Amino acid sequence: MSQTASYVANADITSPSVFVKLLAGSDHRIVICGADDIAEGVLHESTTEAAIPGITTKAAEAGKSTRVYGIGENCEVLAGAACAAGDFLKPDAAGKAIPATTGENYSAKCRGGAAAANERVQCTVEHGQMP
Repeated sequence: MSQTASYVANADITSPSVFVKLLAGSDHRIVICGADDIAEGVLHESTTEAAIPGITTKAAEAGKSTRVYGIGENCEVLAGAACAAGDFLKPDAAGKAIPATTGENYSAKCRGGAAAANERVQCTVEHGQMP
């Protein structure tokens, strides 16, 4: 049986289902990925607060534990550009998923359907480099 790692948000993260990475020099604090980063995983797909007018929702709150989908896990990721089943995905500058191209590292594989920018798509978290 595998054991899920524990992660703490280094700062508030407002977008659910984005690629996240470990904060440099930390073994458990996460931050949103930047363009071409290799992701530790994908942040969970929900927010921590009720959707009440005037209240900012957060996917992860600074200093609190949060769920991150890791290698081999299936989840939803927010697309930053159009992607389709079979595409290998990497983070854009906002941690959203975009297709990787030849020679680039990827952090997930699109599993089903197609998505336009700002839609969620099913993926499996995995690392590799495009041939």
